[in-house]
Amino acid sequence: MVRPYTDYLLVGKAQLLSPWFSNRWQLHTPSGSVLAHLERLARIHVATITLPDQSRWIIEPAGQSTMRLMDKPDNEVARIIRRSWWGRRWEVSGTGFWCELVSHPRPRKWQFQIGGSSVAELSGSPISYNRVNIDAIIALPLPALLLGWHVIARPWEAAAVPNGLIPAPKPPAKR
Repeated sequence: MVRPYTDYLLVGKAQLLSPWFSNRWQLHTPSGSVLAHLERLARIHVATITLPDQSRWIIEPAGQSTMRLMDKPDNEVARIIRRSWWGRRWEVSGTGFWCELVSHPRPRKWQFQIGGSSVAELSGSPISYNRVNIDAIIALPLPALLLGWHVIARPWEAAAVPNGLIPAPKPPAKR
């Protein structure tokens, strides 16, 4: 049985944690329970997510400045699209939700906003994003949070199209 995506909501505080120089992350609640295991595969610009019920999601590129979260090879759950040249504003949408991810003027701080009002905040440590504190004042869909994590942790990867997605050149016209 597939759970509806409305069951994957985060309210309150949580943390994304990763050891230094690791591509493996865990999403923890304050009580220490793990909500998701994440692994970034930087070479191919992809992240995999394993949930407690052992279901798996993948975050993958979907063209220039667009990432999408898939639960099956042919089923897109959510997507995030860069809306500013510097990558400081992203639009996140999915089944039943829409919000923006906006960079705060302070370094390593981001906000999820709806209608210009902050509904959740992500903040990294002063040096890196190996520890991301999350504080959601209303229910934030987990797909939105994970797409946000993916683009703030390595924005240059999310903004680029991997070589595997670049269309093959058209053959020269026959004379």
